[in-house]
Amino acid sequence: MDDATMLRRAMDRTAQELPPLPDLVPVAVRQGRRRRARARLTVAGGVFGTVTAAALGLTLLPGADPGAALPAAPPAAFPSAYHTPVRVEPTPGQTPPEKVSTEEGARRAQFQQQVSALLDELLPASVADVRPVADEVSGYRITAGGTTFPVKLSVRPAEGERLQECRNVPSKRTTCEKVALDGGRTAQVYGMAVNRPETLGSMVVTRYGRSSVLLSVDPSAGASAPVTPDQLLAVVRDPRFTDLLTYADAYPVQKKGAPVRGG
Repeated sequence: MDDATMLRRAMDRTAQELPPLPDLVPVAVRQGRRRRARARLTVAGGVFGTVTAAALGLTLLPGADPGAALPAAPPAAFPSAYHTPVRVEPTPGQTPPEKVSTEEGARRAQFQQQVSALLDELLPASVADVRPVADEVSGYRITAGGTTFPVKLSVRPAEGERLQECRNVPSKRTTCEKVALDGGRTAQVYGMAVNRPETLGSMVVTRYGRSSVLLSVDPSAGASAPVTPDQLLAVVRDPRFTDLLTYADAYPVQKKGAPVRGG
């Protein structure tokens, strides 16, 4: 039995025992929507780029798991929208993946499937493929123009944590704009040089409920991120993205203070 079959069976068991996450999968299969060309995604050993959170010096609060009961799982039946995960070998000294139960692993994998489906719908048409990174709930990979780029969506418990000061730093090619979101929330929208001065990345940082939220796209292979800060903000503004945040805030997929792999 291959890994994909085992994972799907675990997803089925989890979904049967628990109430579902709001079904966002139809965004990827709805009739009449445009279809993206599915590029073959090849990921060699190592990780791509430098996590933009680390580049900006964003801190992660120490703390323990909030101890929530095993939460609801997203729907299990989405074969036409399944995004095959990729595996990325950690670099020496990198924090290894967190060990979790089979049920919790399946819940996180299903959450990543929901995120992948929504990103596939909302990112620019130049993005040909979206895939989750196996065993890394905050990690994704997209392809554009034949190049693979790293994406992070981190939703972690951080009650009491505040957004850092939003500053433009011309010497580091960093821009920051504060924008208003629905519900009286504020987001910080960043464009910045990552890895080298000529390659730019995009990031949006905000708060939701008791959680800190970070969505970023980094450069790769000498190419700037194929998603602009404004395009990333459009993803964050979408009500379906807010639905995912509502779920992850109520039923965390990351522990409080958990590091984002690669950062």
